[in-house]
Amino acid sequence: MWPIFLSGGGYELRSAAVFSGLGALAALLYARSRREHRGISLEDFWGLMLVLLLGLLVGGVGVHIVLYGMGPVANLERLLQSGVSGGSFFGVFWGAAAAGFLFCRSKRLAFSPIADDLGAAAALGLAIMRVGCLFNGCCYGRPTAGPWSLVFSNPASRVPRDLLGVPLHPTQLYEAVGAGAIFLVIHSVVLPRSDRGAVRTGTAFLIFVASYSALRFVEDFYRASDPGRLILLGLTTGQLLACLTLAGAAVLWTVRRRRR
Repeated sequence: MWPIFLSGGGYELRSAAVFSGLGALAALLYARSRREHRGISLEDFWGLMLVLLLGLLVGGVGVHIVLYGMGPVANLERLLQSGVSGGSFFGVFWGAAAAGFLFCRSKRLAFSPIADDLGAAAALGLAIMRVGCLFNGCCYGRPTAGPWSLVFSNPASRVPRDLLGVPLHPTQLYEAVGAGAIFLVIHSVVLPRSDRGAVRTGTAFLIFVASYSALRFVEDFYRASDPGRLILLGLTTGQLLACLTLAGAAVLWTVRRRRR
């Protein structure tokens, strides 16, 4: 694969960082394309983007430090010494959702229609980001004899040395394709119906939450990279967080139906 995007002068720019930036840019541009439709001023839009950035950084890095890697103390020491070395998408989601909700409350903006657009934007950004994970070798899969397997051979990749040259599940592609499909459904089917008033605002956001949680739950059965520090009934930390997030979406869906 292509783990090092550019190198020179003793500095290496990894593909994961490049595609994370491209994914974030695509998500921002998509959200901005919906700004006028939502009646959000340009000032409030950029304020929201700043708050979301802070929320996703705190949530993503915070959950990773506590629940993944070598444990909170070792992870924190590594963070202070060499910078951010990983993140949790569920932490990103929770942090950004909480930050966006508080910002909308402070500005007296309706959160549910904005959340719809952010759900679609998140799916788009995630699909692009996982391509970077594929090039980088992180989020790698378990060994498989399937004809769709991928073999990593570059020692600069994040795949462990004992798995180099071994056919692995392309879990990065599973998630990229799944996230891309979620985006297409929300953008092409759900949001147009929401714009016409055929479905309530907030529906697209809940569909994103539920569908991504289901995707991640299934994907982790084939994923070999960091299973996390919480293992229950054979489920990884990612699967447990997916179940928790899916349960939260179900509660919100039930509350919405009762209020209607």
